[in-house]
Amino acid sequence: MSVIKSQGTHLHWATAATTNNKVTCATGISGLGGAADQVDITCLDDSERKFVKGLGNPGQVTVPFNLHADDASHSALMALKESGAVVSWGIYGSQATTAPTTVGSVMQPVVGRTSAIFNGYISDINIDVAGNDIWKGTITIQRSGAVAWDLTLT
Repeated sequence: MSVIKSQGTHLHWATAATTNNKVTCATGISGLGGAADQVDITCLDDSERKFVKGLGNPGQVTVPFNLHADDASHSALMALKESGAVVSWGIYGSQATTAPTTVGSVMQPVVGRTSAIFNGYISDINIDVAGNDIWKGTITIQRSGAVAWDLTLT
């Protein structure tokens, strides 16, 4: 059993049917969860409430990053936010450096790298500027649908 180191993790998004772009200098990724609704199935003659699982609520993925001047991926992310387009995203583990591919505008798993693939749109990009620091940003991606996990390396 081996852990997945965060160093060397990449976040990519599909830019066209067969191309993708990597987010430059992401410093973290969080929010791949999302609780399911509960559906009340309680009858009038029940003495306690009863529930079954409802539809899942895709959460928001938060990606802090260091902003780089003249970086094409950061400019493309700003344009993607303005477009509101739902695109395919892929998070790829550090086990290898093999670049991910895109097929039919969908990010694909990579042999030798763990991955999490999902659809979503950028709901916000926030830029923070503070004294004695660098410009930092946070991308908020609203997921649409489930996350496809591939935790195998084969």
